[in-house]
Amino acid sequence: MLRYRCGGVCLALLGLALLLVGAVGVLIVPDLVADERAFRAARPCVGAATGDCLRSVPATVRGTLIREQPRNYAYVLELDGPRPVPGDLDMGGADPLLKDLRAGDRVTVTLWRDYAIAVGKDGVTQYSSDSPEGEPQVILALALAFLPLGAFAAHAGGKLVVRARDYAAQGPPGHLVPLGKRALGAAVCALPAGLFGLWWGGPIAVAVMWVLLAGALWVLTGRRETTGGGRHARPLESPR
Repeated sequence: MLRYRCGGVCLALLGLALLLVGAVGVLIVPDLVADERAFRAARPCVGAATGDCLRSVPATVRGTLIREQPRNYAYVLELDGPRPVPGDLDMGGADPLLKDLRAGDRVTVTLWRDYAIAVGKDGVTQYSSDSPEGEPQVILALALAFLPLGAFAAHAGGKLVVRARDYAAQGPPGHLVPLGKRALGAAVCALPAGLFGLWWGGPIAVAVMWVLLAGALWVLTGRRETTGGGRHARPLESPR
């Protein structure tokens, strides 16, 4: 009984932590959307530089890393410069500038707030992967993945704590297995929903697609259990 109770407490705490992370992720999405809109509206600084205009900062190339092996690629520009110029900047590709840069080259880094969005030299500019673009969709997709997992873990942990004596005598309830599969499936649905939002819309598209996919999964798995097609369905009694 103690084993079930301790396991239930740990599982419930994990579930609450996942729910908290997911809720925080959902709550910060509006701020990320506002940042994305401000970035899109940003213009080059005129006069005194502010955080919401595009400012140019000189920097020196310390080195480059270009690795194009299958499933193991990297396009990193190493820089020396004043803050907030990053030491390592993911450029997303070798063209049109990264492949021609050498240690000691002087470049101009375009900054927006703390993002290094582009690097230029001799009239050639290459945009980096450091941008607020797409952050709302990514954060919302992660939050939507955490929420069902957290809800299931909190529910299952609470059940184990409250009914530890019964479960120690009879074993854990069979309904937790299909419920856990549904929660895992709903979490996995956040991945295609996030990609859909990145390609064809914003956070609203992510939420709508996730609801559709997770809802369809919930209905299909529920129908399968109702018709007795699941692995955990009770076997039919043989006629005597």
